[in-house]
Amino acid sequence: MDDFDAIVLAGGTARRLGGTPKHAIVVDGQTLLARTLAAVAEAARVVVVGDEVLLRPLAPGGTVVREDPPLAGPAAGIGAALPHVTAKRVIVLACDHPYVADAVAPLLNAVGPDGAIAIDVDGRRQNLTFVARTDALRSAVERQPSLIDLAVHSLIEPLDLAEISVPARALMDVDAWEDLGHG
Repeated sequence: MDDFDAIVLAGGTARRLGGTPKHAIVVDGQTLLARTLAAVAEAARVVVVGDEVLLRPLAPGGTVVREDPPLAGPAAGIGAALPHVTAKRVIVLACDHPYVADAVAPLLNAVGPDGAIAIDVDGRRQNLTFVARTDALRSAVERQPSLIDLAVHSLIEPLDLAEISVPARALMDVDAWEDLGHG
């Protein structure tokens, strides 16, 4: 694997979690944010997107940015993070996948014209688990009139991403307490 940067999306309102920030939920002794940061520990640069006040102390060595306006969605978060990306490739991950580390190597090792995207066992693209050529992703962002509330699948639709099967547990996400067996 050559050099890559990482964008970790750690924002949102966590309404279904009663306001508990997803990044702070503990799974197997680590917060979801810590688990995601560990998954991309080999990245040359890590950019975390979310509430800067909450996240800056939790992302030592990383850059923390906020989408504008706040809570404008993950596509806006990707757009806010991209100016800080300097590697030729960037992996984009949401921090609500406790076992996303299982997807990192398969994505980074995949070969596609513009990158690779994880697919689940049903063949559905997981739009917040992908790696892309930075220039291709920048071009996709620049083509959009606005990133505010734009669906990520619309943002990355022009990219020619290889679809990569990853272990099912890599895509388990935490959107509600029930997802962790606490409901």
